[in-house]
Amino acid sequence: MKRALVLVFILLLILPSVEAYSVPERGVIYQVMVDRFYDGNQSNNEPFYDPMHTNYRLYWGGDLEGLIEKLDYIQSLGVSMIWLSPLNDNINRMAGGSAPYHGYWTHDYKRIEEHFGDWKTFKRLVEDAEKRGICIIVDYVPNHSNPATDGELGSLYDNGTLVTNYYYDAKNATVNPYTGSKELIYHHNGDIGDWFGFQLKYANLFGLADFNQLNPWVDSYLKDGARLFVEAGACGFRIDAVKHMDLGWLESFYLDLYSSSERPLFIYGEYYSLSPQKTDDMYYFYLYSNVSPLLGIPIRNDIVRTFAYGGSMKDLARELEDYYSLFVYPNKQVNFLDSHDLVRFLNENHRLDRYHMALALTMTLPGIPVIYYGDESYLVSKDGKGDPYNRPMMVFNNTTEAARIIRTLAELRKTNDALAFGDFRTLYADYNVWAFERAFGAHRLLVVMNKGPDKNLTLSLDWSDGRYVDALHGAEMVVENGRASVTLPRNSIYIFHVEGEQKEPLIGSLTPYTAQPGQRVLVAGAGFGNDGEVFIGGEKAKVLSWEDDQILVEVPEVETEDSWISVYVETSYGKSNTVKLHYYSSGDVPSLIVVNGSNLTGSLWIKGSLPELAEPRPLIKSSTGYYFTVVPLPNGTIFSVELYRGLPWDELEPLNITLYGRTNSTVLLSTELTEIPTERLTTTSPEMPGKSPDWIPYVALVTIGALLLLLAFRKGRL
Repeated sequence: MKRALVLVFILLLILPSVEAYSVPERGVIYQVMVDRFYDGNQSNNEPFYDPMHTNYRLYWGGDLEGLIEKLDYIQSLGVSMIWLSPLNDNINRMAGGSAPYHGYWTHDYKRIEEHFGDWKTFKRLVEDAEKRGICIIVDYVPNHSNPATDGELGSLYDNGTLVTNYYYDAKNATVNPYTGSKELIYHHNGDIGDWFGFQLKYANLFGLADFNQLNPWVDSYLKDGARLFVEAGACGFRIDAVKHMDLGWLESFYLDLYSSSERPLFIYGEYYSLSPQKTDDMYYFYLYSNVSPLLGIPIRNDIVRTFAYGGSMKDLARELEDYYSLFVYPNKQVNFLDSHDLVRFLNENHRLDRYHMALALTMTLPGIPVIYYGDESYLVSKDGKGDPYNRPMMVFNNTTEAARIIRTLAELRKTNDALAFGDFRTLYADYNVWAFERAFGAHRLLVVMNKGPDKNLTLSLDWSDGRYVDALHGAEMVVENGRASVTLPRNSIYIFHVEGEQKEPLIGSLTPYTAQPGQRVLVAGAGFGNDGEVFIGGEKAKVLSWEDDQILVEVPEVETEDSWISVYVETSYGKSNTVKLHYYSSGDVPSLIVVNGSNLTGSLWIKGSLPELAEPRPLIKSSTGYYFTVVPLPNGTIFSVELYRGLPWDELEPLNITLYGRTNSTVLLSTELTEIPTERLTTTSPEMPGKSPDWIPYVALVTIGALLLLLAFRKGRL
């Protein structure tokens, strides 16, 4: 008996544990402006503090301890993620008549802003939130530090030690011969004047000191700072101003974070544009890369226009369908109705019935919904203005109709996978009425809404005959012989749903859906049963945990030149659908790829022989005559590219020019393969913290277990 107990104990230590991880699509995000939420510690309010809460450009006292005190309130809304405004240490001066209460003027990426708390308090917030089934997402700002010509003049610290400021950095900056950028720690190319091409990426956004992420120290510093939040328990990041950074560096940044975490992280970016315009950068972000989810900024205005003013439901349906078609994973995008950047909906139209319709729609569209703090308590922007007047002090009220809608639909997302992973199909639309269906396996969802006169609506619907009850108001819909009938009052929205049993394996999402070998990815869906196998790019993946609705795997090494590789699950009940993983090679480093442009003109693109180059990447024309871009590539690897010319929304024209390179921090492409050294170099980037081999923790646990058992034997307990 004793031997059997010892064997069982050791097996429990060695075998991977089964743990339920957060699946972002099954959750709802609650966005908090920390300074404006709740004051839990009055001792950290000064300086630049306004106790009367009338000066919107000063601190109002909200902090991490206040968030901890109000976790039960947030939990009451049914949300599963809290997105916090930036927490890193900001400047200690006013700039432009404002204190950095918002958190976007960082001067130390290794410390927490003292007005909000410290690392110990952040970790306590993470732990207390996890007890309530909530995880913490942190807003992180790697594009810029703080104002270059005001406040602390771009001062930058490394865990309390001054590194530089914008003016000192400028004295030592040099011009990059390939990009034409004057740079060191920062770029020194003035403020953005032309919102495209070189200036979009290499100039200061509204006077904020713009980082040179290709500087090895900056690259390491920004990654180390974000990794501190991962180590403290954050489950994801909202990345600020992705529009203004080299996408290739961002890809390496994401991969570094994904690989540094034992849990699958959820990372999404803010690309600020009110519509998906036809620019190479915007179209590349959406159409060619899909490297991370994005905030649904372009569709937010469409929703507000339709419900707050006189927009057509039919037009809205078409606009949303076009928007979601741009993404490989539309259900990973992040939807919102209100935010810290835009005037709140209730300032556009004060009618609560229209607000409730828009809120419910936002929570049922493809994508993960965000509730901006106070949406549930009908907060409005002061005097109908935007930033900073859309950031009032929080009013706590979870008994409103808006709170009930949020709570009801948040709970429905956890049980109905059509909300989490379903497709999106319009069944009927006219000026006032819209009906759309979402389906995922045995789960169905029908959303019908009407902002005009009462209407009796009949739809073709492939649901079983019977009566169905709306989740929000208890209204009924009758289905008979493939025809659904429902009566829609003015300004109503009904949500009908079906949850059947999924018998065959069906994948709904990957978290994250970009990965490199050795990285952990969460496969979510339904019907996985108790065991089976997962294949990635034709290779069997290592399974770390398995449940009926989620599987944690480790990405294998795959021989491929494709950007997107297949993922599927096989169980005793059959083979699942196939989904896509954006695959990157091992050991990728951000590389500046340079083409001599002396005999070239127009908008140029490259496409090459590595997974990272398998889809066209646009080049920027520099003032020094070169074309360039940044791409994450496996260090020391020889590769080839083909040159193309054209606009992103047209068919690209091949120029029949082949160029070669070997990955390093800067790669000047050559027309001759013989000019490229064949030896593989070791990385010259700052060395990242090493990870222990996977077997070391198990050996340590077994050793500890054996010692405990030995002690128990000696004391006669076994």
